[in-house]
Amino acid sequence: FITPFSPLQASAVAFVACTMGFLGGLVASAIKRDQGVKDWGHLIEGHGGMLDRTDSLVFAAPIFFHIVRYFWTV
Repeated sequence: FITPFSPLQASAVAFVACTMGFLGGLVASAIKRDQGVKDWGHLIEGHGGMLDRTDSLVFAAPIFFHIVRYFWTV
């Protein structure tokens, strides 16, 4: 594998990415409740729209990118 992570570091990165994904869902839900919006779109019926499908990714991807970038350059 081409990776800068040891198994312990990979576990830590996975934990941080999962936590950020969970927090992304919570923040999106809080914003929806504050605005009184049930669904943020109708592209995917019954799933709350496209933003509801990607809200965790919006939080987790930048954190993962910067962690990988830091370990790859150090």
